[in-house]
Amino acid sequence: GIPVKPDPVIVKEILRVNGVSANETLYVGDSGVDMQTARRSGITSIGVSWGFRPRQELTENGACHIVDRPEEIIRYL
Repeated sequence: GIPVKPDPVIVKEILRVNGVSANETLYVGDSGVDMQTARRSGITSIGVSWGFRPRQELTENGACHIVDRPEEIIRYL
């Protein structure tokens, strides 16, 4: 009964349960749907270039940032 991504319902519930705001959260994903979910949740998104989808899909779906290696995520914390 939980809507699927890119619906933000589950993300907002996770934030609520953990007492974390969207402003202090990063959404890391490898698909356009992940980038849409982040945007609809009001969360900064980081697309990873080593995932299942091409870099262009991440860009076209509004990735705030794109990284090529996991350690690059640290700069956005």
